[in-house]
Amino acid sequence: MNSALIGASGGGTAIHATGMIVEPEKLVICCSDSVFCMAIPTLLLQWKTKGDFATCFEVFKYKSDYIVHGEVEISRLSTDGDIIWQQSGADIFVTLDSNEAEFIITDDYILATDWENRKYKFDFDGNVIR
Repeated sequence: MNSALIGASGGGTAIHATGMIVEPEKLVICCSDSVFCMAIPTLLLQWKTKGDFATCFEVFKYKSDYIVHGEVEISRLSTDGDIIWQQSGADIFVTLDSNEAEFIITDDYILATDWENRKYKFDFDGNVIR
């Protein structure tokens, strides 16, 4: 059994099911403004990427990459932690009532809702879909 302590600057991140991904050989986890990848079972740091200007809320697997729901930015990271693209909106990607529909990944697009309930649709290459 191993343990690790991670930390970053920025806003707080709660521990919840979509805040991390456990894969056979690695753990990808959001903490503050960053996303960390640690090897399993050693928990040695493989990479760390600043995934958002403020806070990374959630991380999702997309093909071999990762989609990060941040407070200010939606990001796609490669399997090596490199930023493939980032998109922001007119306001933060959180709603006043924090409903579950504020961030959805479908087979065809990513739907994010900002504080003023504006909807943003992005394709998986980071382009805005009208």
